[in-house]
Amino acid sequence: MGRIMLRGKGKKKADNEPAAESKEPNLDHEEKGQNSAGTVEAAVPAAETAVQEPSPEDKLAEVQDKYLRAVAELDNFKKRAEREKNELSSYIKVSLFRDLLPVLDDFGRFFEHVENGEAVLDQGFVQGIELIHKSLLKLFEKHGVEAIENAGVPVDYNIHEAVLTQPVENKDQDHTVVQILEVGYRIGDKLIRPAKVKVGLFNQ
Repeated sequence: MGRIMLRGKGKKKADNEPAAESKEPNLDHEEKGQNSAGTVEAAVPAAETAVQEPSPEDKLAEVQDKYLRAVAELDNFKKRAEREKNELSSYIKVSLFRDLLPVLDDFGRFFEHVENGEAVLDQGFVQGIELIHKSLLKLFEKHGVEAIENAGVPVDYNIHEAVLTQPVENKDQDHTVVQILEVGYRIGDKLIRPAKVKVGLFNQ
């Protein structure tokens, strides 16, 4: 009877052994879990570095750069506006005085007739016309209008319009303005009307 009981106890103990083994910790699993946690913790500082706010010095430098760019753009705008304003003013002046040139030409023809004796007029009337003519010339001068009326100078096709030619004996007179047929005018480098001229040509 005693032996049978011992065998039963031994068998019961043997049956319980696998259960004891299942309670042993899984070291591989725990190590993997620790490694994963370490990786996440290591990634956190990197993420924090990526979204780090710029320093006050960096912000100040950025503001200064934007300010300087804005000032430069404003300066360029002012220069461009001033240039366009001057160009428009010159265009208006050229247009206006071009329209006044026929009136000035009429004054010139009138005085030629008077000087040549082709028109006998009251002296007071002539003096009144002279005053109007002088006022018109002063207006031209005030706005920088210059007459192109010099003879004996080399012909410049930028300001001269060759209407006639005339043979000349002196080689120095070749391609020079021999006579002004119609006075030209300009404002600075803007041509209002070219001078109509007679050009000398030297023939060997």
